Parts: sequence; C-alpha cells; structure tokens
Amino acid sequence: MSKVFKILLLLFSILSFSQNKQENEIFKKIISHEIEKNKVPIYIECRKPKTSFNVREFKEDTGGITVSEKTLNDFEKNNTDTEETWNSELIKQSEFNPKYIKNTNCLTDEEIEILFKDIYKRQNIISVSKPLFDNDFENCIVSITYSKSFHSASGKSYLLKKTNGIWTIITEFGHWIS
Repeated sequence: MSKVFKILLLLFSILSFSQNKQENEIFKKIISHEIEKNKVPIYIECRKPKTSFNVREFKEDTGGITVSEKTLNDFEKNNTDTEETWNSELIKQSEFNPKYIKNTNCLTDEEIEILFKDIYKRQNIISVSKPLFDNDFENCIVSITYSKSFHSASGKSYLLKKTNGIWTIITEFGHWIS
C-alpha cells in the first residue's frame, strides 16, 4: 500500500511541476507578446482569474480556426475556478524589457486600488488568467485584462498551440471593452 501511495505522490508531483512549467511559459509568452505589440509600460497583477471558456462562443469568435472536438471538450472539462496567483519571481527571472515593466513584483488587489487612488492618470495593469490546457498540454487558452482605471478595462483571449516545444499564439478572440 505504501509503495502505491509513494508512486502516486511521485506522479502527482511530476504532473504538477510540468503544469506549473507550462503555465510559466504561457505567462512569459503572453507578457512578451503584449509588450512587443503595445509598446507601453505595464504593471502586472498577481491574481490568476479563471479563464472564461464557452465552446459555442469560441466557435463563433474564431470562425475558420480548426480545433478538434476533443480539445474543445478538454477545455470545457478543465475549466475550473481557482484562487491562484502568479509568482513575482517569474517577472524577476524573465527577460522582459525593463523599459516596459513598471513593477518587479506583481501587484495585489489592494496595491492596484492604492495605485488607482494615488495616481490620477490612466494605468496599464495587465491580468493574465490561469491557462486552460487540453489534456495533452498541446493547446491552451489564456485571457488577459487591461485595467486602465477603476471603471475602464478591456480584454481578450488567446489560443496557443505547442509546436516543436514552443508555445505559439494561433489567434486572438473574445475581445471586450468596458
């Protein structure tokens, strides 16, 4: 019995490490992409909101993108609510251009509120959701939100695919603004 338990514990540890590594790769990819695309300084939020996913909406928003039904079903089944945060070490260890990163530690909700109250100008605070993977960890959906002030935000989602060990952005979808 204890051998089975040890084997299960080892397998769980390996899978958890693999998933965390995948999530970290997605985080770095998305932040790098946003920096390259927008060329504006950003703050990064600690909280990992849930990735919103609906198969019907995904198909409507992405039009001609071909994604297998198995992958879509995996996304739907794996879409769980969590209370996780990004590790600030990811920001420190990443090779983001420091010209575009305003914080080396990610911001908590309280710090964001203080920032909005203390500085009466628009900000670029990016929140990266918890990545939503298929069961094979070959496809991923992640959402971002840009908070500009207390009542101004926008966001979108990305579909990524792992090709030759590298995560590639396939498409953006589900754009919104408030």
